[in-house]
Amino acid sequence: MAGKAVLALGTVVLTVLLVGAAAAFFVSRDDATVPRITQPDPGEARPPGAEPAVRPGNVVLLHSDERLTLELRRLAERIGGPPDPALAEVGQAVLVQRRPNLDVPVTAVTATRMLEASGPDDPALERFTEYWLGRR
Repeated sequence: MAGKAVLALGTVVLTVLLVGAAAAFFVSRDDATVPRITQPDPGEARPPGAEPAVRPGNVVLLHSDERLTLELRRLAERIGGPPDPALAEVGQAVLVQRRPNLDVPVTAVTATRMLEASGPDDPALERFTEYWLGRR
C-alpha cells in the first residue's frame, strides 16, 4: 500500500513539474510580433491661462461661422450625448461655443490641448474629441 502511495505522489509531483516547465517554456517564447506604435496625444499644448478656461475632461468646440453650429452640435451629441449641465460640471461634456474672429473654422480645446480643424466633418476633430472627452 505504501508503495502505491509513493508512486502516486511521485506521479503528481512529476506532472506538476512538467506542466510548470512547459508553461515557463511557452511564456518565454511569447514575444509580441506586432511593433508597439506610440503616438503622441492628439492636438497641441495650450499655453497656460489660455481662454476659454475649460474644466478638465470637457471638450469645447469653438467656431465663428454660425452656419457650423448645427453640425457641431450634432457631432457633440453623437460623441458626448445630449447637452447636460451635470456632465459639464464633472468634466464629461462636449460643448459648442461661438467665438467671433477665429482664424480657422473650428478650434477644439480641452484644459490642456487644442486642435484647429477645417470643419465639423474633419476626421481629426472627431478623433480629438473622442480621445480627450473625460480625460483629466
